[in-house]
Amino acid sequence: MPSFYQDDLFRELASKVDLRVVYDHSLTEDRRQLGWTEVKGEYKFCVLEQDHKVRHAMRIARSERDRVHIINGIWAETAFAAVTFVLAKVGVPFAIYTECPDVTVSRSWLRLREHACVGRWVARRARALFAISHLAADYFGSLGFADYRIYPFGYFRASPVPRENILHAEKVDIVYVGQLIHRKGLDILLRAIRPLLEKNPQIRLSLIGTGPEQASIESELRQDGLLGSVELEGAHPSSQIHERLARASLLVLPSRWDGWGLVINEAFAAGVPVIASDRCGGADLILQGANGYKFRSESVDDLRTCLSAFLASDQKQMRAAALKTAPSLAIPVVCEYLVACLEHMCGLREDRPLPPWEQVLHQLESEYISAGSLANRPRQI
Repeated sequence: MPSFYQDDLFRELASKVDLRVVYDHSLTEDRRQLGWTEVKGEYKFCVLEQDHKVRHAMRIARSERDRVHIINGIWAETAFAAVTFVLAKVGVPFAIYTECPDVTVSRSWLRLREHACVGRWVARRARALFAISHLAADYFGSLGFADYRIYPFGYFRASPVPRENILHAEKVDIVYVGQLIHRKGLDILLRAIRPLLEKNPQIRLSLIGTGPEQASIESELRQDGLLGSVELEGAHPSSQIHERLARASLLVLPSRWDGWGLVINEAFAAGVPVIASDRCGGADLILQGANGYKFRSESVDDLRTCLSAFLASDQKQMRAAALKTAPSLAIPVVCEYLVACLEHMCGLREDRPLPPWEQVLHQLESEYISAGSLANRPRQI
């Protein structure tokens, strides 16, 4: 469906190539309640006919044989799965742009086998995989995608120009942004941070978002006497997230599973370090001890160790590293990388492009190792 975290990239891409976007369906009400807004759509796009989605999608695939097709996912929408088979049959080049399947969703053995069979079939026929993080690269690599056909990718959006925000010595403003649901691991965060809140009165934790766990979280905080240290801010419109993050000291994304986690990009754009679990795709953007920390998913102790390391760190230096990361995630930079990948995929370019964020992380690591700043960081996940 139309989404703000892909709209920015599509608009930039439309200035580089002859782009057409096909949406399965319109924006849904649950996404509106999360603060999503209608996309600007300054590019050619259409929404599939809702009563004949598969037929409409297949008609587009057959009629657009002179294009390179990039399919967002394999199993998410029936119409897109059908398009994959049509393109393979008629010999039209196509690529898959996808996350790794959600490992927290319970699936039957038969369903898992079915997914693997489809994945292996696609791996033999797709020209390339634009893998949303190493999680997707590892999963689809195990199904048969050769390394040379896998291009690291993610989710990206335009943000205000990165700027160094003011560090308040008298308080530590730790924020979480996302749905208040079990998958996001808020119970892990609350257990990890509770002793630190008790020992450090300058720490404040803000939970930004709504969801089915809101009432139980509020009840637990009231029972434990933590409502003064933890605030539930509710949902913010997506356009206001950058401004709120710019006032924060640290972003924590403790998810049991997140295909990416766009708020990590937004934190870096605001000059804010990040702690994320190793089951968040966007944790690929973190250099341990430099611009943030990664911890083992569902480990309260690991998360507490990372929080403690942050509190003891040179926070000004970490903010500088976050700001250095941000330009590599800018839409024009990412778009240039995507076009280069497409050229390489189609044999129009000999050298394989490197993800811009990986180049920045290598540079950061060299700088920080030279300065000895990473010597006491928590172990690398």
